Amino acid sequence: MINRRNAAAVVVSLFAVVSTVTFTSTASAGGPQPLPQAQAQSLIAAPAAVQSGSTTRAVSAQEALAAAAAPGATVSIAAGLSLVQAVGLTPAVSLSSTPGAVVRPIGTTTSAIACSANAAWHEWGTWPYQQRVTDTTYWCAVYGDHITYTSSSATGTGTLCGTDWTKSQLISGGIGYTWFVTRSSAGWSCPTVIPWVVLHPSHYEDVSRNAWGSTAEVGSG
Repeated sequence: MINRRNAAAVVVSLFAVVSTVTFTSTASAGGPQPLPQAQAQSLIAAPAAVQSGSTTRAVSAQEALAAAAAPGATVSIAAGLSLVQAVGLTPAVSLSSTPGAVVRPIGTTTSAIACSANAAWHEWGTWPYQQRVTDTTYWCAVYGDHITYTSSSATGTGTLCGTDWTKSQLISGGIGYTWFVTRSSAGWSCPTVIPWVVLHPSHYEDVSRNAWGSTAEVGSG
């Protein structure tokens, strides 16, 4: 039989347990929460603290070839070449210039092909409503002469803003030229405190690469 003193002790113990559970649940629920629409729109449209970045490196022909199989990759190769030839994995093969391409006559071989990889990103907005587009591109070229292979993919990331769609497309130059420009685009869904009010920003970045392995962002919006 429980007397009054023991009963009080039991009640205090139960209160301590409930308080601990409640505190733990509240702490674990921490993190960014959706804001009112006006505040969310302001953070979505604000300039990012660091707006862009880029990392370029030389890669093996095998790594460049593997990039062609990446999910969602947009791949282009020189006419008359197989994929393995375009990245320089086969013995020397004569290449002919693309009709109408603004490049000098070629007459070089796949033995001169070198490959590069670049991840270029651009960011809009501020935490927790930032939106970032990353263009990851592998390309190979007869060094300093013309592009033989490209593989590009776009990704979108954010904290509260979830990515709805992405797209990668060639907008200038390309196979047979000394350069190419890729446009990577993405769209997001950004929640507010009202569940049925969701904001939908979209952005793009344009990145230029060339037959010397160089990269530069040339546009965004």
